Amino acid sequence: MIDELREELYLYNLLRQIFLKEPSKELIHDMGMIELTSGNPEISELKSFVEDMPGYGLRLMVGAIRKNENTLNEWIEDLALEYARLFIGPQNPPAVPYASFYLSESHSLMTDETIDVRKQYLEAGMAVKELYSIPDDHIGIELEFVYYLTQKTIEFFEREQRDEAARLFEIRGNFLNNHMAQWVPLFVARILNSTHEDFYKGAAFILRGIIAS
Repeated sequence: MIDELREELYLYNLLRQIFLKEPSKELIHDMGMIELTSGNPEISELKSFVEDMPGYGLRLMVGAIRKNENTLNEWIEDLALEYARLFIGPQNPPAVPYASFYLSESHSLMTDETIDVRKQYLEAGMAVKELYSIPDDHIGIELEFVYYLTQKTIEFFEREQRDEAARLFEIRGNFLNNHMAQWVPLFVARILNSTHEDFYKGAAFILRGIIAS
């Protein structure tokens, strides 16, 4: 189980960076160095996920980086514009990144769902760096939460604090199954239907695969 959690930790770390803000040059550079056909354990073990969708998504992203490596600076600027178009607006972005939009009948933001998510963060001991600047049910913040829970679960397990590890693992499972799985597939579908950029298509496939698993 711990080996699987380490694999997922790698993916959640990647996804939280991708969906919280436009990609940095450092992130693009690091992803471009991934050897998909080598013995890299973080990559080769991705086959353990559902129907290898995360692996497929990662290949799309790395392929897009390598395709644009000769004009990388310009492409990163294009990615920033595409991030803004998809997730920010100026108005009516095609892939709204907030859970409350999908879980409320009126497609409203900052609903009771947002407050409930914040309570779950606090109860699990995670301090939200962007508190009050980004709504707590933003996809990037929710991925940060799952990353935090996964990391802490691994840490407690390695310290043989099994009860605390089990508690956080249960919180993680409930959050993924009872909350994220209820809206993330709709969010992913909007991304796939709204962009021609393989970088964001790949991220969407990874997100869909890891939530489904």
